[in-house]
Amino acid sequence: MSYRTVSKTYAISDLPFTSVSSDELLSGELNAEIEKRIKAVIRDEAPIHEWLLIKRVINSFDLYKAGSRIKTHMDAILKEMKLNVLTDKSGTVYWKAKQKPADYNVYRLFGAYDLTCRDVLYVPDIEIANAAASIAAKEALAYEDLARQTAALMGYTRMGTNVAAGMKRGIAYAVKTKRISVKSGKYVN
Repeated sequence: MSYRTVSKTYAISDLPFTSVSSDELLSGELNAEIEKRIKAVIRDEAPIHEWLLIKRVINSFDLYKAGSRIKTHMDAILKEMKLNVLTDKSGTVYWKAKQKPADYNVYRLFGAYDLTCRDVLYVPDIEIANAAASIAAKEALAYEDLARQTAALMGYTRMGTNVAAGMKRGIAYAVKTKRISVKSGKYVN
């Protein structure tokens, strides 16, 4: 029996917009609001890579660079929140409290807006694995063909260094978690 996957359109969290200075964000007075926005992003976008989560939250405060002070502050808040976290080769990924990575069979595609485009560096390995499993369910493919078709399915039109590395991570994860297997040099689901 093949591993079943589900395709969805990536939707971003609709956070309120508040313009603050970096000093105001770091003051501690906004920590409750920061936590509220972190929870909203996780609710709407999980699984989500830590960098993208931080970006979504700080952008909602009209800040566009997570320098070392902001990153340290956000890391402290995230750690204090005791969230559902899994680290894969792409980095730290935040999940909804009741989401189980082992049961997650979704891969999310770009929506109509540029904001839904995620840099492949920040796409969780499990989503790339699920997209690869979807392709491998249709036909057995050599690695290069599977990587190229998976990248295209996920909306990446060029197979540059980062996209190739992302596909490698995801396909390796798919094999490791038995979403796909290798038979006679071909990847199958």
